[in-house]
Amino acid sequence: MPRFTEELARPRCSVVCNCSASWLTPINRFTPSGGFRLPSGVFTLLLLLVAIHSFSFSRAAIDQGRVRGTVTDSSNGQPIPYANLVLKGTSLGSSTNSSGFYHISSVPPGTYVLMVSQVGYHTKELAVAVRENQITQTDIQLSPAVIETEEMLIVGERPARPNEANLGLQRISTKEIAMVPPGVEADIFRALQSSPGVTTTSDVSARYYVRGGGSDQNLVLLNGATVYSPFHTLGIFSAVDPEMVSLLEFHEGGFPPSYGGRLSSILNVVTRDGNRNRFQGTANATLLAGKLALEGPVPGGSFLVTGRKSWYASVMKHYLKNQDSPFDFYDLSWKLSYSSPAIDENSRFAFHGFMSGDQVINDDLFQENYLIRNRIVGLNWHKIWSTPLYSVVSISYSGFDAELYPNLSQAKPRKNRVSDFTADWDFTYLYDSKDEFAFGWQNKFLSTSLELQNLYGNKLSVEQHGVDLSAYADYRFYRWDKIGFTIGIRFKFVAVSEYRPLLYELRGSLTYRLTPSVSVKGSFGWYSQEMTTLSDESELISVFEPWVITPDYLNSARAAHFSLGMTTYWTEALTTELEGYFKPIANLVDVNEKKFTQKDRDFVNVDGESYGLELLTLYQPGRMYAKLGYALSWAFKIKNGVWYFPRYDIRHSLNLLVGYELGSGWQTSATWAVHSGMPFTPIAGYYDRVDFDPWSFVYDRGNPEPSTVWGSRNSARLPAYHRMDLSLNRKFQIESANVTAGISLINVYDKKNMFYFNRDTGKAVYMLRILPSVSLKVEL
Repeated sequence: MPRFTEELARPRCSVVCNCSASWLTPINRFTPSGGFRLPSGVFTLLLLLVAIHSFSFSRAAIDQGRVRGTVTDSSNGQPIPYANLVLKGTSLGSSTNSSGFYHISSVPPGTYVLMVSQVGYHTKELAVAVRENQITQTDIQLSPAVIETEEMLIVGERPARPNEANLGLQRISTKEIAMVPPGVEADIFRALQSSPGVTTTSDVSARYYVRGGGSDQNLVLLNGATVYSPFHTLGIFSAVDPEMVSLLEFHEGGFPPSYGGRLSSILNVVTRDGNRNRFQGTANATLLAGKLALEGPVPGGSFLVTGRKSWYASVMKHYLKNQDSPFDFYDLSWKLSYSSPAIDENSRFAFHGFMSGDQVINDDLFQENYLIRNRIVGLNWHKIWSTPLYSVVSISYSGFDAELYPNLSQAKPRKNRVSDFTADWDFTYLYDSKDEFAFGWQNKFLSTSLELQNLYGNKLSVEQHGVDLSAYADYRFYRWDKIGFTIGIRFKFVAVSEYRPLLYELRGSLTYRLTPSVSVKGSFGWYSQEMTTLSDESELISVFEPWVITPDYLNSARAAHFSLGMTTYWTEALTTELEGYFKPIANLVDVNEKKFTQKDRDFVNVDGESYGLELLTLYQPGRMYAKLGYALSWAFKIKNGVWYFPRYDIRHSLNLLVGYELGSGWQTSATWAVHSGMPFTPIAGYYDRVDFDPWSFVYDRGNPEPSTVWGSRNSARLPAYHRMDLSLNRKFQIESANVTAGISLINVYDKKNMFYFNRDTGKAVYMLRILPSVSLKVEL
């Protein structure tokens, strides 16, 4: 077998990753006095932001008014995100944000008809009177539409701001999450996997990889708080209960400067409020777990509590090749929402929390046990100021614990702990010209501890502490209908790691409307990451993946994103999005395979690169919903001058999601996933190994042991993968209870998809075979 060298594996691309390249080198410019100076390019950008900001004020409309308010659901009082609002007879309009807030500026004085619409709700029209130089507060309630026999309710209509610079952003509704056929539990991450550019390495893991980045390069936020372990039971499905979710905002790349700390993607999970109008309880049962939810009104607001607990872990044997599965897990979420005109008419508070725990307790003392826990508590304050200023202040604590108990096994004890206290201050100023100026800062206090025992029985303890202070500014130019762009910068004044990453990160995006139905989009950005998981890619299923601040002897990881795409609205029901991207990465953390002595480092820096082309098609003709995603991609790591494919590199990937409303409460859906084989390291041969005892005077050559000679790293490919899942649900009423019964079938045609080759026997081990599952949900 030929050696997998740089010449064989290097991509056919004119742009390569080079750590000495100016666009990836640290941009710290320190002076002898200890301060820093900014390059002239950054001063130019700051001057540009100031100039645009001043120009917007100079162009501000005078003798005109504004209309603002919130849009909520009349049945439960919950905010409705991304509803469309238009003043009839004008080109003036807006859409609500994720909190249900909207703002329409530059409105000439007069009386108008405000039309408000959102898929799944009755369109509402109401009269509003606008006075010059005044703000008209108009809060709106929309009534849910009972149209299950007319159309599938999945996502919103075409956005009210067609020139929004939003390349790489996907908004996934709870209905799309519920539509994906579950394995044994409904899962938010399975909904992500239907998007092009998102891959996973097996059926037994919900860990996802975005555009060639590792799983630890994805930031999962729950109401603004970081979730360090968002998975249950070996990562098979999400620890975040879909019953809590209001909306998923998923940035595959090119995310704005308000987000930082990760290289690949941002998943912002926004939880819903409780019912403000009446008390309501929900019970849900599957083969694996049961869960309860309770919600209702409180003075000035509402509450919501959900809890889930495993009760039949034996079903997990299907995921683990009929091996014993002594798993036990739970999660508990709660949210208390409050607003009172007596305190502040335009403020809303949300006090939220999340706890989860997973443990593996083996009856066999020769097997190790595991314990993993999350703890999150936070406070969010949403405020609409008298000026056209909207702010969100988020204060949160996130804790993570993981521990391995070896018992009498050969495993070594390990323990990891993360403590994260974060305060985010985000502001958005809305100009009369329709432009927006977002700015804010983030304080993060981090501490990590890792306790290990090496092969010699010596105990090692590493504790790290750090403070992160970052600020950002982002100008959003939306005053012209044909073009919209954003230009921003994120400063890192104080870094957590010893070898700090980029001092500043430039980011921008652009949308240009060629026609009312066709838009060309682009984005770029620089990103850095100072937290990493110490894991070995060769481990197919990894339970213990400790989070640490980048070790002092390593450089922090950084990357650049470059994307170009096109969005086409063929009809009101058919939309396509085409996007290409290029992402060079520097200073990833990888295992040091040349560690031979105690003084050698355990980990080293490596580089990487990924690029590809993605196509997303959405089709929603009434009672049907279809989503088709295709990705052609390449991912590489570069170690010691050799290019190789990481295990999550998948050349071709096709995902299809189809749902259909059959009527009379029946709904069916199907997913079909096809992708080319993943790379693996093949066996090149064997040799006889003879152990030599230096204290023995007799050299015994009679009992050699066979040992493996491995080929070049990840130089072979597994066979192609494909799988189809089906689900069927029925909604009906029993007296005052709303009942949903469902059945799903995973791997309908029982395809034997290869997982890996057993290194001891050489036999193929396959992924999940055909698996039926049932569920029952009762709402009171």
